[in-house]
Amino acid sequence: MPTALNRNLPASVDNSKLKYFPPVIAQLGGSCAQASYIGYMYTYEWNRYNDSDASASPENRFSYFYTWNFINDGQDMGSYGFDGLKICAQNGVMSEADFPRQTSVGTFLWASGYPKYYRAMHNRMDHFAMVDLKTDEDVLRLKEYLYNHWEEDGSPGGVFTFSTMASNWKMDDHYDGPSETGYHSILRELATTGGHALTIVGYDDLVEFEAPDGTLAKGAFIVCNSWGTYLHDNGHFYMPYWFFTHTDRNEYYLSSDVAVVEAEVRQPLLAFRVAVDCDVRNNVSFALGASEGLVAETPTLNYKVDIANQDGGPYKMQGRFASSRIEFGFDFSSALKFIGDYDQTTYFLTVYVQKKDGVACTFAKLNHFSVYDYRSDPEHPKIYTYEIPGGEIELARGNNLFSLPTAPRPMVSCSPVGWLAESGAPSTSPLIFRTAKGSYAKVKFSDYDRKAGTIKIRYVYSPSGDRNLEIE
Repeated sequence: MPTALNRNLPASVDNSKLKYFPPVIAQLGGSCAQASYIGYMYTYEWNRYNDSDASASPENRFSYFYTWNFINDGQDMGSYGFDGLKICAQNGVMSEADFPRQTSVGTFLWASGYPKYYRAMHNRMDHFAMVDLKTDEDVLRLKEYLYNHWEEDGSPGGVFTFSTMASNWKMDDHYDGPSETGYHSILRELATTGGHALTIVGYDDLVEFEAPDGTLAKGAFIVCNSWGTYLHDNGHFYMPYWFFTHTDRNEYYLSSDVAVVEAEVRQPLLAFRVAVDCDVRNNVSFALGASEGLVAETPTLNYKVDIANQDGGPYKMQGRFASSRIEFGFDFSSALKFIGDYDQTTYFLTVYVQKKDGVACTFAKLNHFSVYDYRSDPEHPKIYTYEIPGGEIELARGNNLFSLPTAPRPMVSCSPVGWLAESGAPSTSPLIFRTAKGSYAKVKFSDYDRKAGTIKIRYVYSPSGDRNLEIE
């Protein structure tokens, strides 16, 4: 991310007033990091990228429950914002239209349905960075990011996230000092307990703050919290720059760097569609693979899927009180730079079934496996489907490997001539073999010694095929 460092900044910026920013979130449980990173920051950046209105449709807002439930191990616990962005980078993130806001923190749902995951694959993180915020120069640099995203003047600014303690902070909800943006809540003192993630949406240089040392400090960032509109001033408060430039007080925690992200829309090129049925989802994980050719038995390229990676707690696949059967979509587009444009490819799915935390599933089944190739026509992909007689395959404990070639596999075959004549001597007629890779070999037997168990074999074969028989 470039930094233009244009010093001609306005006195205030409030990007929460722009159409790109979603309505204030009232988070459930310990989901603050995902609410801040995905619900606020990614949603804002995605709408900024598309010049769309976050409030116009749930399709324009992104579900922090989607990422949170993949990384919280089925518990109401905090998370790292970067883990949500990692999911967003590798497999995309679902909109609230496909994964609506949950009303209960205890269900820990996962979405089911390939079309939902396919739509999510389009919504990606393009870039993520941590930026220092501990000096006056850093404050100025991030004010410019809020103003113009470190781009040309006139470009909409960005938003960014940070972490601090929040359980016993001192908030003044009756601020009536100077300001240009008009909020009435200001943070007077940092907290010493209770980690929390928040989003900075703007700044106001006119705000005044009496620092703990008695000096008058000017200027504050505008913070949007995720505790609903009923706290602070419609969910917003001022946080003086002073706190970030005076982080040497050991009793307090305030991050000295902040997170910024850029969003993009990306067309998936290659994806796996996988359906499984299991009563303990943190026993299950997946790997996707590929090899050149149609007769490969193991993948030369293989990588573990980040979502559903022995996650989600000891619940059924879709979540607590939900269904044990689920259908995923896994993006495999990144593999193309390694497997290239193979004319013939074998794809591999590995389903790992392993006991976790002393709990073992009572059943695990594969219901569907197919590969969608969107490279030629995104609207009409090539679909390769693994045949599952009866609609399910029992999965054993350990590694379950399934191979799916993009064309029928060649069979090793030979001419119908037997190698022994009726007399018991080797036949004078040659045998014609086709090898597993599609080449041909001419084989002739002689000097058979039945008692000694020996025979001579003569053949014409070349791996390149230039000496092989031509079959009409």
